[in-house]
Amino acid sequence: MSFMQRLIGSRGGGAAQTDPNSRPQDTSLGLMHLRKLFTEFKHPATEYTQKDQEEKLYKMLPIFCKIFGNVPANSMQEKFSDILQFCSHVSKLMVTEVRRRASNQSTEEASCAIVKFLEIESTEESSAGWMLLTSINLLSVGTQALIDCMTAASLPSTLVKCLYLFFDLPELVNAEALEEGCEFTPQERRVLLQKVFVQVLVRLCNQPSPAEELARKDDLSLLFSAITSWCPTHNVVWRTSAGEVLVTLSRHGLTNSVTKYIHDKGCVRHCVENMQRAQDLSPLDLVEMFVTVFCFLKDSSEVSHVLLDDFKSCQGYTYLSEFILRLELDVSEESVQALRNLVLLVGSLTTCGYAEIKPSTAATGSIYQIPGFTLPQPAGKGEHNWCTLSVLRDHVFIVCKHPCNV
Repeated sequence: MSFMQRLIGSRGGGAAQTDPNSRPQDTSLGLMHLRKLFTEFKHPATEYTQKDQEEKLYKMLPIFCKIFGNVPANSMQEKFSDILQFCSHVSKLMVTEVRRRASNQSTEEASCAIVKFLEIESTEESSAGWMLLTSINLLSVGTQALIDCMTAASLPSTLVKCLYLFFDLPELVNAEALEEGCEFTPQERRVLLQKVFVQVLVRLCNQPSPAEELARKDDLSLLFSAITSWCPTHNVVWRTSAGEVLVTLSRHGLTNSVTKYIHDKGCVRHCVENMQRAQDLSPLDLVEMFVTVFCFLKDSSEVSHVLLDDFKSCQGYTYLSEFILRLELDVSEESVQALRNLVLLVGSLTTCGYAEIKPSTAATGSIYQIPGFTLPQPAGKGEHNWCTLSVLRDHVFIVCKHPCNV
């Protein structure tokens, strides 16, 4: 099965796309061979060095990818009973390889060495790092037990460190030139790496354990720094990727310990400060940052008010108001689009909260005390076609669905 088929198939969900040329007997033979190799790996006849062990593990990766690139992910445990041990060894190998290339190096040197290792070369099978990343990508679609196994090997925190290092990657030279004997241009190889690398992190963050590991290792703050930091234009895709990972984490990983970490580290405050200091970012770049921060505020508000209070205490609402008013003076199409998106976001944030706010019955002159008064029930989902007044943590905004003459 070609790489492009596998990548397209794996985007759609948990099950990989079936290779029409794959036969059941081939899969069975491959599984038998994989089991045999892994048994020999676990119980060697002679004592192995670390290098010998790694070489034997690398020889299994193409077989593993060929087998499990063509079968549903939920059948891994059934077909390969040693899958948890295999996952642990593969995850530890990735962590080891990254640390080797990052040790005693500058950030640029480390990022280049890691990318060179992970990118596909002339073929998949000849690219050890690429096969390792592809294997982890397949494993990341598996059960929570597999995700927990990868987390125990410190894989999530290692990949987040890599993502942060990638902000310092130099611009590609001859990006569109096809090298001799290689199927992909440097630009295509970089794009393929970015898609699969981020896909792995997003899949990991669909479970709570990676978020807790990132908090324990103090690497979660790197993601907050990444989404609101300046980077060269050719590396903006990595900042966008960090935002995608963080949004996924906010949906699935905001446990009490993770929320406490974000509060204690002042992550929300650092985000606001970084955005306020940014001078070379476009309005849409800043709106993208607000989107990610608001996702955290909105998701966390279902269980706690602490991050919303953090945003208020660091003058986040004041900065938001000033930013919206500044955007309003800019008539460029980009700013108009950014303003529209941001105001809709503000409108959605006004409904957030961990507790229902009920009207006070003690207030003098309250309309709720008027005899016969009944609160009108909304006909839709709480949104009008015209303008609605939204009160957002002591600030007032007008939320417009379309241009009007207010």
